[in-house]
Amino acid sequence: MAVGVKQEEDNFAMNQGIVTAATRVVFMIGTPIAQVRSPTLFNRYFAERRIDRIMVPLEVSVDTLAGFVAMVREAENCDGFVATLPHKRALLTMVDEAGPTARALESVNAVRRNPDGRLFGDMADGAGFWNGARAAGFEPFGKSAVLAGAGAAGTAIAFEFAQRGGRRLAIWSRSDDEVGALARRLAGTGIEVVTGLPESLDSYDIAINATPLGMDYAPGSAFSPELVATLPTGAFAADAITEPTVTQFLAAARACGLRTIDGRAMACGQFELLRAFVAPDD
Repeated sequence: MAVGVKQEEDNFAMNQGIVTAATRVVFMIGTPIAQVRSPTLFNRYFAERRIDRIMVPLEVSVDTLAGFVAMVREAENCDGFVATLPHKRALLTMVDEAGPTARALESVNAVRRNPDGRLFGDMADGAGFWNGARAAGFEPFGKSAVLAGAGAAGTAIAFEFAQRGGRRLAIWSRSDDEVGALARRLAGTGIEVVTGLPESLDSYDIAINATPLGMDYAPGSAFSPELVATLPTGAFAADAITEPTVTQFLAAARACGLRTIDGRAMACGQFELLRAFVAPDD
């Protein structure tokens, strides 16, 4: 086939939104993967700008993560991937190089594949969460927050809260070891750290869920309705879960007349960070 004819066919396919062998691929991996919102945001962006690239959500288990990463290294039409739970900590040991935030937090949620197959990882969960919160009207500077969850996402959110001038942070997790590790990581940042859920949240400006509690496979809430009701008028309730949009936690907050930020805000808040990292405009 003549080069000119092939180019015409590729251009036609791109304009029609057709995936071809020339299409660049970015993955979104995790387990479960059904709840993720990023592919919709990425693919709308690519389509609107006629960029011949696609994001594909892919169910990747813990046992198959290493094999997936090895495949990406060899896939020349793959630009990288975005990761959700439970892979963020494990990926730090699988990339060739990591950015300063990823190294500080010991976790990775975005991986860029260089042309030589080397993988560069970084972490955008914290900045993405607070960018989304800012868009919803909440600024962390000088504020107090209570955080449920001290895993990779919770750690990123807490670290960025401190970087943006948060005053006080209460941390709860089902794992005391995770809480202790996060408290030590925040030492020296200037933020006041409280461990465990306070009996009342009347002196807090925002309550945040960064646990899986509230997802379809893990129903419930880290914050009881009674505890949510102690948040003061004007406080926010924020959830990192993207599906369902209204978790039990957010429903309880809305019933109390509180302002809420659902998981879509975090997805949108980190979208531009992730897109520029793993799928820069050509």
